[in-house]
Amino acid sequence: MRKEDEVTEFKKTTGELNAGMISISAILNKHKKGTLYFGLKNDGAPYPFTITDSTVRDISRKIFESIRPQIFPTISTERIDGTEVIRVEFSGSDVPYSAFGKYYIRTADEDRELTPGELRKVMINQEYEENWENHISNETLEDVCEKTLKKFFEAAVLCGRLPEMEYDKKQLLEKLGVLSGTRLTNAGKVLFSKNKPITLNRAVFASEHKITFLDIAKVDGNIFQLIDAAMNYIVRNIRWRAEFGESNTQRKEIPEIPVEALREAVINSFVHARYDIAVNHEIDVFSNRITIINPGSFANSYTPLDFVNKDIHSYLRNEIIAKVLYLCKDVETFGSGFRRIYSACEDAKVRVSFENRETDFTIEFSRNDRNVLINDSKRNDELTNPDYRRIEGTTLNGTETIVLALLKEEGLMTTDMLVEKTGKSKRTLSRVMASLKAKGLMERVGSNKTGRWRAK
Repeated sequence: MRKEDEVTEFKKTTGELNAGMISISAILNKHKKGTLYFGLKNDGAPYPFTITDSTVRDISRKIFESIRPQIFPTISTERIDGTEVIRVEFSGSDVPYSAFGKYYIRTADEDRELTPGELRKVMINQEYEENWENHISNETLEDVCEKTLKKFFEAAVLCGRLPEMEYDKKQLLEKLGVLSGTRLTNAGKVLFSKNKPITLNRAVFASEHKITFLDIAKVDGNIFQLIDAAMNYIVRNIRWRAEFGESNTQRKEIPEIPVEALREAVINSFVHARYDIAVNHEIDVFSNRITIINPGSFANSYTPLDFVNKDIHSYLRNEIIAKVLYLCKDVETFGSGFRRIYSACEDAKVRVSFENRETDFTIEFSRNDRNVLINDSKRNDELTNPDYRRIEGTTLNGTETIVLALLKEEGLMTTDMLVEKTGKSKRTLSRVMASLKAKGLMERVGSNKTGRWRAK
């Protein structure tokens, strides 16, 4: 028995011509090809009606007038169970298609009008699909980074998301859907190429503006290499504080921003980026925030906060890349990344914000501004003079003020930690700490060898 499905629609007569046009657009938007019959009931049984030469012309004219972009169907007649019916075969890849100026999508055997958000998603998906992920690249099996692929394979097997199997480069890449013959797809290229296909820009700025930078570096690599490079850079440039147990022997390092939230944001950046435009990934460390920027706007009609507050199915701009990262557990669960970021940062009292622009998407993590050394307004006023600082009647130079502020902010710190934070030499800091200790503003906790400094 014939039946309607996602690519097949039945109409009894050309009296349902307008409804037939809606079905054509809906099927095209979902599957890019399909078949429409006139002369069949919904259950597939023939429904005799008069067919003339003008009937076929009327169908052709209606398709020409109502479907945009224009398509060129094949219209023919055939006999089904002794009854003559009209068969319209159509195809087209210029998604999205409209009927009478509206857009529809096929769901089972029904046609549903697309919401504005769904339409935007279809358009983005079509545009990107035509330009990038599944196309064949110019790289081959010989261009695969064996170290990256083996590391992925071992992690995916270890976490149980890839079955245990003997490592075979070609077989594995084919299983992941990133190899066609001997050539990598574009997705395979950015994931596993040894030829450094994408770029990550990294910088540390002295203030909250992109004026004076303390460090700037560019690194090229594949996605797995750049995720590691991004995290290593962030971890080196965020502040850490040490907490000790009652015995002062067990030390726990605590970051100012949860590392798991930062890693989730970095991975999301590489998963959801567009790779067909000449925009690089970027990590910026400012005095008051850390920003993670990926090329390509946020590819959803929902906002990031919608994903935090609701259970929403995630639209994947790069489905293959996302699935590969899921297999090695870099991606935990689709659609849950923003919720995990917010949960971790809420516990740490870190603000998270987003900015979505036409060409890129930014996620920002707040941090205490290193340039605002003391929160008390009176003391802030005293810190505005560049030549000297005064705390409770005691005159401090600039380095002494910075060291004291760091100790107040971070808690217990070693000399090596202060060297890293201030950029000063050990000899300079030894003089500074001796001065602060003599002024009664700091003290040593623990032994000379393993102890730490703290502000009084």
